[in-house]
Amino acid sequence: MKKTILYFSLIFFIAFASSCSKDDPTPEVDLEEVSQASLIFTEVEVDPTGGAGAYRDVKDGQKETVTFSGAEYLPPAGLHLHLFEGKTYRLDLVAKDFAGRETQQTFLDRADIHQVFILGAPANVLDYTYADKSSDGKDLQVGVKGYLHVQAASSTFVFRYIMRHLNPGVKAKIKASDWNNANYTQFTGANDLDLKVEIHPVSGDHGHGHDDDHDHDHHH
Repeated sequence: MKKTILYFSLIFFIAFASSCSKDDPTPEVDLEEVSQASLIFTEVEVDPTGGAGAYRDVKDGQKETVTFSGAEYLPPAGLHLHLFEGKTYRLDLVAKDFAGRETQQTFLDRADIHQVFILGAPANVLDYTYADKSSDGKDLQVGVKGYLHVQAASSTFVFRYIMRHLNPGVKAKIKASDWNNANYTQFTGANDLDLKVEIHPVSGDHGHGHDDDHDHDHHH
């Protein structure tokens, strides 16, 4: 009887010791859990008092907020957004968790593993500049904040804003000029956000804003 108890005690001890000594990495907590995301397009102009590359909001200028919700981050049904040739827009991401708290700062706090890619525009229609700064003024190249310049009018396209969660060490291979790299999946990782909205870059004599009655080209 004593032998049996000793045998089971030994097995228990070995099992307990092995479970404690496992060198398993702690699973990463998903700090980027987002229940709602918004992209805000604010018309800006060069600020002559702010130094090179500085912008200020245009007084009474265009401002469009597109909110994406649900499991697939869908924009409002039928939304068709006009941006104007020759104009520059500050593009801001606002992300919220399930308690309604803003969480986009998390992407900046972990700038070494996050970067935005913007896809879908025809060639030479858009240009984009990352504008995120750390608290000590360093460029972060994330895309929570950036400037979108509409270089030319074009037909409607599906604008994709992808917040990429990169594997460690990958970001060092990405240049600012990769902002619209269609082969962005070569930068290994997973997408935290993939936001899609119809955009129509138009010349200045076209109607303003996004359509309530939707343009005909939206339906075809």
